[in-house]
Amino acid sequence: MPLYLDEIWIKDPTNPAQVKEFVGMLSQVSKDPASVGVPSEVRIVAGPWASNEEAKIVMVIDIPDHTRTFQIFGTTVARGLVEKRRLAPLVEWSELETLAGSL
Repeated sequence: MPLYLDEIWIKDPTNPAQVKEFVGMLSQVSKDPASVGVPSEVRIVAGPWASNEEAKIVMVIDIPDHTRTFQIFGTTVARGLVEKRRLAPLVEWSELETLAGSL
């Protein structure tokens, strides 16, 4: 299961209509991902959560092939809902322990 920490920044958090649209879209992703164009193999594992310090949401997602999320991400950027995204691959803590043990 390839896990990623997905951080998505809201484009204009001062625009109530855009914030409502973004939150509505993300709520729909949580309920029925395919209805907004998220590939069926993408799964939200944890979250989404809202950041208390930045205009962003954070979630952990399982993405077998992250290139398949390009279309939905590109669409949200083109619609002016999303500023940027940071997708960071995650590994189990045991991998770090293994690495530390081999040093």
